[in-house]
Amino acid sequence: MASLKNKRWEIFAQQVAKGSTAGDAYAKAGYKPNPKNADRLKKTEVVSLRIEELSAIGAQKAGVTIERIMAELARIGFSDITKAVQWGEALALPAVDAGDGSKLDAVIVQGVALVPSADLPPDISAAISEVRKTKEGISIKFHDKVAALLNMGKQLGMFKDKLEHSGSVSVSINGSDADLL
Repeated sequence: MASLKNKRWEIFAQQVAKGSTAGDAYAKAGYKPNPKNADRLKKTEVVSLRIEELSAIGAQKAGVTIERIMAELARIGFSDITKAVQWGEALALPAVDAGDGSKLDAVIVQGVALVPSADLPPDISAAISEVRKTKEGISIKFHDKVAALLNMGKQLGMFKDKLEHSGSVSVSINGSDADLL
């Protein structure tokens, strides 16, 4: 689809495709701010098609594909914390560089130890959302596995929204009323 003939509509579509709200895009297109009119313009068929087209072009330029998104969700959804953290009664920490060219011997410690970042598999690195130092030591946080799995399941059509209706309907057939349940 080529640019929209109406220049204001084209500016509006471009702004929405870039992530602006309909209200902000409406004002940037030169219209007097009006949320209802902005929403109505966004729903206009040629404008909504143009927004979809521009969004698809932007996603393509950024290398965003369904396959890539699913792969990233899979990295999070199927991540294994034991690839990043070790715990147990006794852990053997490897020898480390003392900073002066010598090495400190391996040590046996109680509790929890993080796998060094250089040793993490790429899939595990991608699943980690945060590593920070706390008063108690180091904290590691993974992205939400359940959300990732639900998003993948929805994309694959595994989960269908169910809509239930209840009530009765009155119908007039040949002048006589009938209730349908």
